Amino acid sequence: MHQRFLLLVGLLAAAILLGAVLSPSFLQVSTVAYLLQYVPVLGVLGMAQTLVMLSGGPGIDLSIGAIMSLVGLAIAALFSAGVPLGFACLIGLALGTGLGAVNAVLICVLQVPSLMATLATMFAYSGLALALTGGTPIGGLPEWFGMLAQGRVLGVPVHMWVIFIPMAVVFHILLSQTRIGSHIYSAGNDERAAFLSGVRVWRLRFALYCLSGAVAAVAAIMTLSWFQAARPDAGDGMELLSVTVAVLGGTHIFGGIGRISGTVLAVLIVTTLQAALQLANISQAWQLAAIGVLLIGSVMTDNAIGARIKARLRQRG
Repeated sequence: MHQRFLLLVGLLAAAILLGAVLSPSFLQVSTVAYLLQYVPVLGVLGMAQTLVMLSGGPGIDLSIGAIMSLVGLAIAALFSAGVPLGFACLIGLALGTGLGAVNAVLICVLQVPSLMATLATMFAYSGLALALTGGTPIGGLPEWFGMLAQGRVLGVPVHMWVIFIPMAVVFHILLSQTRIGSHIYSAGNDERAAFLSGVRVWRLRFALYCLSGAVAAVAAIMTLSWFQAARPDAGDGMELLSVTVAVLGGTHIFGGIGRISGTVLAVLIVTTLQAALQLANISQAWQLAAIGVLLIGSVMTDNAIGARIKARLRQRG
């Protein structure tokens, strides 16, 4: 993982340099502030995706963006109906967990492959969000709620301090210092061996899909605070971006390998690259292509480095 960390640091430096070359305004405070507003939303989704993928299966959650959209609409609708906003957010968290549990039942109980199961629920949740709203955003949220994503402490958005950083620390400790973390890695590396050693693999994966739904609800709350409105398309594309940052950060698509720190660095790389290309007025299509090239190139480079290290170890042996 050491070479992956160095590679990610190098890619982040290259993305910053590219931004400075493409646009003179890239290094301005306003640009940095925009980056830090967007990072927590993609960041928490990427961390949830990392946990799901680490547990193996192979596991993936393509519905995470749709859950984010649907939960955001539910919270805004509840508030419009007279429910206190804080209570509406708690209901949203429960709803996100429940939508994640639907994925868990399909995958862990009914044995539907995760790709097919979460693809189906992605379409179902997205369709429900559009059907319930007719594609119209729901606004009317109180101004004080905007402090979560729009407020600043030492120039850094509040949701970086109170959500993104604490969640990254908790998930890092979970994976590196707890028995649950070792069980996640064991299930991802060898499901049968993990089961024989006492790990209840299906329960572990069930819980992680529920957690993924809950984290998507947290992302929905941050997005509501940022835009002061709920949009049925708020999570469009976030499922693929969350997979991208997880894989770019070093998480193996079949599980067992990966770290939260790598995902965090990958989020910074992707958001920096997106901001640089947007400021240079490069179209969305080319932005997606650049991210795809970045992902393929980083994986190929990492594989090449790993192959060289293995070859050297064999020569020494």
